[in-house]
Amino acid sequence: MSKTLINFRCPDDVIDTFDETCRFKNTNRTQTLIELMRSHVIEKQEEIKNWNTLYEMTGRRPRVGV
Repeated sequence: MSKTLINFRCPDDVIDTFDETCRFKNTNRTQTLIELMRSHVIEKQEEIKNWNTLYEMTGRRPRVGV
């Protein structure tokens, strides 16, 4: 599986609290962020599918693949 490095800015207070929760769960930032991203994608797939169906019905090109 290929992997890509991503970087982004985040408020310090969020990072501090996030790190505390990661330590509590005995995970690291990367593991936790990947888990959160996967959960988000799974959660939004049905919504995206519905929007794509609507776009197709109106003759517009779907905006996001599922």
